[in-house]
Amino acid sequence: MRRPWLRGGPKTLSLKAQLYIWLLVPMLALIAASSWLAYASALEMAHTVFDRMLLGSARMIGESIGSEDGQLRAELPPAALENLQTGQSDRVYYRVDAPGEGLLAGASAFPRYEGALATEEWRSFDTHFHGEPLRVLAFAQPVYPFSPSSTVIIQVATTQQGQSALAWHIWLRSVWPQAMLLLAVAALGWFWVRIALAPVTRISAEVRQHRLESSELIAVDHAPPELRPLVRAINDYIARISQFVSERSRFISNAAHQLKTPITVLNTQLTVGLRSGESEQKQRALLGGYQSVQHCSRLIHQLLTLSSTEHALAPPMAPSPVRLVDLAREVLVDLAELAHHKGIDLGLVAGDVAPSVQGVPLLLRELIANLVDNAIRYTPEGGTVTVSLHNDEGGARLEVEDSGPGIPAHERERVFERFYRLAETSGQQGSGLGLSIVREIAMSCGAQVQLRDRPGGIDGLLVRVAFASSH
Repeated sequence: MRRPWLRGGPKTLSLKAQLYIWLLVPMLALIAASSWLAYASALEMAHTVFDRMLLGSARMIGESIGSEDGQLRAELPPAALENLQTGQSDRVYYRVDAPGEGLLAGASAFPRYEGALATEEWRSFDTHFHGEPLRVLAFAQPVYPFSPSSTVIIQVATTQQGQSALAWHIWLRSVWPQAMLLLAVAALGWFWVRIALAPVTRISAEVRQHRLESSELIAVDHAPPELRPLVRAINDYIARISQFVSERSRFISNAAHQLKTPITVLNTQLTVGLRSGESEQKQRALLGGYQSVQHCSRLIHQLLTLSSTEHALAPPMAPSPVRLVDLAREVLVDLAELAHHKGIDLGLVAGDVAPSVQGVPLLLRELIANLVDNAIRYTPEGGTVTVSLHNDEGGARLEVEDSGPGIPAHERERVFERFYRLAETSGQQGSGLGLSIVREIAMSCGAQVQLRDRPGGIDGLLVRVAFASSH
């Protein structure tokens, strides 16, 4: 069953209040149980005390019974009544019955005891008389000459106001120390809870004062053992936030630097075009401005793709089975004009069985587009770019092969870094983000990216993306 006050929500109690409640509630329950047991014990003790008083009065009445002229006579000694005085206005009843003779003395309306008692035996019990609860004691009193026929039954009874008052008095004397203890715990418990939660308050203050750009961690050794897992989790979160802030700052700085150059070039081209009076020069400036805008647009698109892939800024998309051949055909159609402009032979090689992988179609299409775009841009005019798809035992394999200059083996890991470009390609348009985006997308769908030489030692580059099986 859901407990909102424990799991959070609009009705959540503070941790201090919860600890205070869990401190008092069990103690209150124990004291309540102890009080109930104490009252039962006090009532039993009051029964015992009053039974002894009733027995004493019955014996006094029994000692006053004698035989005169062959008949039994019973008188009520004053001490027998005084023995039962409790100060609570209790009514006292008594009755003396002899076998074969009936009532000797006492209240005839009071019920006769019908049970069997041995000589000197007594029995106490509760009953009601005239609508009042009574405590009754029946006692078998022997009378000279001690024959069975000379045993009389003496009943002495009293109402229970005094007995109840005695039970309450005994109960209160046993309960009031527990009540005082509960009040002391309630008064001091709040301070105990505050002292116990002082480390939590301290950690909370440290987290609240922590600056976003700071990588300083909270001291684990100063925290109680129970809070150390929480402090470690907070420190891990601080480290991840610090890394994110650092990467974000570096990303923004690099993005601004990459955008500054084409925007400056665009501004120069537009300025030249506006100032020139020759239509041919205006046309060249307009064409150059168009190319700069295309470069900026592609750079911004790559920046957004990398940011959303790396930091999950976009809403998550559910992966599904994707046919790579369909995506590859779409990409080649889109880039066919760029390849045709450079006289590059752009081709697709797929086996009889089209490989299928598990992933997000939009991201996988971006992965293929970046690989093919890079290959076209860095392949000289008249070269070749081939996209091939293969089925492997463990999944599918996508390869993009070009006849460009290739990448030296010692640089193949660095080219996956953002904005990193080879020195020999600095004169060509590019942002250094293509392979970074490819690796991020590949990692998101469990694929691996490798850069290899072309088979046979031919100049160029082979990029292989190995996907796991979609089943």
